[in-house]
Amino acid sequence: MELGYNKNMAKRTRPNLNFTLLCDDVRQEAGGKVSLMGIFENLYSSHFPAVHPRLATVNEWTEGTGEFDATLRILSPDRKTIIRETITRLKLVDARYKHRDISIHLNLELKEPGTYWIENYIDGLLVNSVPLHVILIKEKSFH
Repeated sequence: MELGYNKNMAKRTRPNLNFTLLCDDVRQEAGGKVSLMGIFENLYSSHFPAVHPRLATVNEWTEGTGEFDATLRILSPDRKTIIRETITRLKLVDARYKHRDISIHLNLELKEPGTYWIENYIDGLLVNSVPLHVILIKEKSFH
């Protein structure tokens, strides 16, 4: 028996995050296809606080092997206040395969206009930050 070797210990390679997309909804179609509805990077409101009824986030992880905790945080414009947080356990058995992590956030309260941030972490390490611009619009008067 060799010391320091365990046949059950799999090699661990941290995955890469290919993309983060924000949209209104995600659907699993027949045949395994994933459909994204209403991809966006800005939200608009005529008043604050505002509530966005449904925000879906889609992250695609690749080139990793092993088990990891993927954390997604939605931060307010001060980049300190966590509005939402999800943690997903990723199990990647082969670096050739992709893993899409989809989170649905219902009734997201946006207290003020500004740039909100979607942050993604793998095992506590920040991987990316995606801005979500929340913009105050004036109501248009129609004549």
